[in-house]
Amino acid sequence: TNMKKNEIMDWLGTWFTENSTFEETEIRNVISESYFEKGIIDSFTFIQLISDIETEYQIQFANDQFEDRSFATIEGLTAIIERSLQ
Repeated sequence: TNMKKNEIMDWLGTWFTENSTFEETEIRNVISESYFEKGIIDSFTFIQLISDIETEYQIQFANDQFEDRSFATIEGLTAIIERSLQ
């Protein structure tokens, strides 16, 4: 549902704000762009992100999900989490 999508996106927005030097408004402006290319997080922080998402939503990502290019954007990650919850 859209409500769930918004909740996930809010959670991710907060997470990225707390774990990077970027402001939440800056992060919200780049949800469709790679957070690696934008320099928002590095690979070490990415491991923490995955761990925090799996804990928060009680899901386990599969290896093929990591290979999905949309995994590197907040928008894509939101959709992947949403699908994992169904």
